[in-house]
Amino acid sequence: MNPQSAGRAYAVVFSRVLLIALTGTGRASVRIGGVSLSPNGQIAQNFQYVGSCPVNLKFDWGVVSTEPTSITYSFRRSDGGHSSTSTASSPGANRSMPILDEWSLGANNSQFADYHGWVELDIESPNPVSQKIGFTIHCG
Repeated sequence: MNPQSAGRAYAVVFSRVLLIALTGTGRASVRIGGVSLSPNGQIAQNFQYVGSCPVNLKFDWGVVSTEPTSITYSFRRSDGGHSSTSTASSPGANRSMPILDEWSLGANNSQFADYHGWVELDIESPNPVSQKIGFTIHCG
């Protein structure tokens, strides 16, 4: 290869590498950021609730995508419950989007006087990732 054609080949390779670096690979990915539990509209400290039951539980995950994309997800629970698959659109690159799961649990009886459980967010696409939240309810 002569020096002139080698220089052109390096220029082509360098320009393609630069283009990929500037535009990304075209494949979105997501990660799970912050998470919270709000029983009856109050933020739960250490994912624990003490109070009257039944209690309305709202679980809130912050999901961040590397670029705008469609996110497919579902929830699993320690009580055997599982939500149907849902889809949401991310708001843009590196911006957090809330994904919520809400349900009621507990009664003022011995079965639910102390309840320890978990809820898991399962993201199926654009990449599989999941996070489980453990929580405790003390009905009184």
